[in-house]
Amino acid sequence: MFKKDTGMLLSIRTCVRLIWRDMSVFLPTFPGRLLNGAIWSGVTTCIFQYIGFGDASVDLGLFMACANAVSWGFFEVMENVSRLIADLQGERSITYALTLPVPQWMVFVRIALSNALQAMAIAIFILPMAKLLLWNHFSFVSVSLIKVIIIFVLIHLFYGFFSLWLASLVKNLESIGNIWMRVTYPLWFLGGYQFTWATFASKNAVLAHLNLVNPLIYCFEGIRSAVLGSAGYLPFWLCCSALVFFMVLTGTLGIHRMMKRLDCLSTK
Repeated sequence: MFKKDTGMLLSIRTCVRLIWRDMSVFLPTFPGRLLNGAIWSGVTTCIFQYIGFGDASVDLGLFMACANAVSWGFFEVMENVSRLIADLQGERSITYALTLPVPQWMVFVRIALSNALQAMAIAIFILPMAKLLLWNHFSFVSVSLIKVIIIFVLIHLFYGFFSLWLASLVKNLESIGNIWMRVTYPLWFLGGYQFTWATFASKNAVLAHLNLVNPLIYCFEGIRSAVLGSAGYLPFWLCCSALVFFMVLTGTLGIHRMMKRLDCLSTK
């Protein structure tokens, strides 16, 4: 038992060091990515608040800022999926990690956690920046900081494990465009980036209920419920529970498929 516990502690420490290495590689790119995130989220927030509908009294800017805060991570992990596929086709540096004294499934958990941390490192600045841009149009009256933290972390952990499942679907870099067009964009647009689930249900209740299998709907509904108040959105704790479910589901499938792809299942 002692040897088993010691071995697991060693595996965890090795996994943490791998994540630290991933973040060290990410750090030099941080300023550029932060600037990209600031420009994209800032422009869309200002357009919806001050230009798009010609009525600055309608706080659509904050509605969209919430969506931007959780959209960035979704697309950030897609970039990491591209890098992983490029590595599998090229240097295959992942094979080094698979030779380390850790369970091979933990190598893929480390990839998911690294993706989640990198996405959070940029997305965490979007709502504070929205406050500066919107100022009086961004009131803290309805904000629950605890709920914001909980849903923000769960969303990005889900993205991290979801990225493994996406990577397992991509055969090569040439076919990654198919994933963008057939999976990523449909999930994002139907997930509620520009509308609420209640609005969708008022237009077509059948399609809205079918759309509950889309995990992105719980990301957008959850963050808006935490920032704007629960009225008009899916229950906050339902969103949290759904994200945990989808995180476990896609993570399990993704890890299994990636291990099978790299022929790990027969070795450990």
